[in-house]
Amino acid sequence: MRSSLTLKRGTAVQIGLFVLALLAATPLLVSDNYYLHVLTMAFIFVILAASLDLLVGVAGLLSLGHTAFFGIGAYVSALATIHLGTGFWIDLPLAGASAALLALLLGLAILNVRGHRFVISTIAISELGRLVAYNWTSVTGGQIGLSLPKTAPISTPFGPLSFASPTVMYYLIGAIALASTLVIYRIASSTVGLGMKGLRENDNLAEAVGVDTRSMATIAFVVSAFFAGVAGALYAHFMSFVSPDLFYFSYMTTMLVMVILGGKGTIIGPAYGALIFTIVPESLRVASEYRLIIFGALLALLAVAFPGGLAQLFQDAASKRGRGAELVDQR
Repeated sequence: MRSSLTLKRGTAVQIGLFVLALLAATPLLVSDNYYLHVLTMAFIFVILAASLDLLVGVAGLLSLGHTAFFGIGAYVSALATIHLGTGFWIDLPLAGASAALLALLLGLAILNVRGHRFVISTIAISELGRLVAYNWTSVTGGQIGLSLPKTAPISTPFGPLSFASPTVMYYLIGAIALASTLVIYRIASSTVGLGMKGLRENDNLAEAVGVDTRSMATIAFVVSAFFAGVAGALYAHFMSFVSPDLFYFSYMTTMLVMVILGGKGTIIGPAYGALIFTIVPESLRVASEYRLIIFGALLALLAVAFPGGLAQLFQDAASKRGRGAELVDQR
């Protein structure tokens, strides 16, 4: 008899491989670059949702300032490319490191507090970033923003790789999103991740059994900021443009929807949530007048029917399949 646990893992792997195969084949199946654009944006949101889930879902620190690190990563990437000529490959780690360093410095001040005071502190960080982007016009371009030149093509054994190609950017950003999600998932599943979950459940009890909750909070805050900065650099090079709009709270709302309705604390669930909740609103443009009403109703229905999000939906489906397979084996 197969164990239900093995079957659940097997089902999860099968779903993951199917989704990856479908995404890999998409450029071969569609001729309209608009669909590649939407999916590439979804890949960027995969990194944002997974990194926010590490902080909110795994460590239990509700941050409403993730857009600040996303925006800082985008601006650092844009400024480095424009003034230093760095380009795509240098900008990714540079943007991530800049966001992580800022998170480390801010964490010294705000990670001593919990609850609503921490939430308000993170809102202030995001708002401060937006005001700087708006008003430091000599550096950020103000409301007009900054335009980036495309990174020069690189030579490969298969020919030149052009960053102006939608297909190249689709595969490149998709691969980086997949690698980032797996790294974040590995951190959440490690001993450090276990310490973060202790912080989430009961920080006093966790400290009583030897967990350094301050260090766990700092690691979660810095790591999530690093990947948000990388996502910002990807956005900057994909769109070739950055503006203060990146700090808007609407981006934060979108990320929270992806995390909560994807399955808070599971990392993979928010990654699926980022794909679905980016694609569905665009798919509803065929009913443009009612698009937001339909999308809002779908979100409300999912929140009520599946409090655990998409992760619960997949788990329930796997459990039913497991029980069916066990019955077949018993016969």
